[in-house]
Amino acid sequence: MDNETEQASYFVQSVAKGFEVLKAFDSSSASLSLRELAERTGINKATVRRFALTLVDLGYLRLIEDNRFQLSPKVLDLAVHYLQTLNLPDLAQPILESISATVKESTNLAILDGTEVVYVSRVNAAKRIVGANLKVGSRLPYYATSLGKALVAWLPENERKKIWGITNIEAFTQNTITTYEKFEEDLAMTRSRGYALGDEELEEGLRSISMPIINWQGATIAAVNVSTQVIRTDKKKLLEIYLPALQEGVKKLNHQTGSKS
Repeated sequence: MDNETEQASYFVQSVAKGFEVLKAFDSSSASLSLRELAERTGINKATVRRFALTLVDLGYLRLIEDNRFQLSPKVLDLAVHYLQTLNLPDLAQPILESISATVKESTNLAILDGTEVVYVSRVNAAKRIVGANLKVGSRLPYYATSLGKALVAWLPENERKKIWGITNIEAFTQNTITTYEKFEEDLAMTRSRGYALGDEELEEGLRSISMPIINWQGATIAAVNVSTQVIRTDKKKLLEIYLPALQEGVKKLNHQTGSKS
């Protein structure tokens, strides 16, 4: 049995035509009439009407004024279910590489595990020796890192307080925040500006900037950062050069995770 014969044995034309109707819509044609659907799909008007009305009943199309059809938000459910099957580090890796290539610094993707930040994906900038000891699986205290701040800043206050309460707070440098009140002030600034800063709080000379990765439900599921050294990066450079590259990368990754932001 050749491939065409095998396909013919299981291929359901009505399913294929249903998807053709959905694919007929695009940014320039947000709503379509039956005539326009027939023209775009090559399906006769009577048949395309049955498909369109079936998709309305299923919730994937809306019937609006003047007997025109448009996609409904339920179509996004298909993308969400697909995205949920993907591995976040796999999605993030090319984006981390792009950010790193732009700013010539290391980039990281991390998640929160209890009171620690866990690195799940990392791109070490070429020719940078400092930080080479960090790797996928490395763990750092959340309160002393920009990644940790980005991961907890948008959690409910009771959850933030609970995490702080079970954390063994240690001053790694003179810049380490060691009181809940000051940490909350820092998190408030993080939420206000949309990114977190780490300025020699974990290690002298280490500076970083982080942003959260948001899923389709609006929850923070990870964070991405750019890490650098004080000796080569002042705050002005961090905000004017590194931040835009980080924002662009995070925007792409948030789009892939279904975030509405």
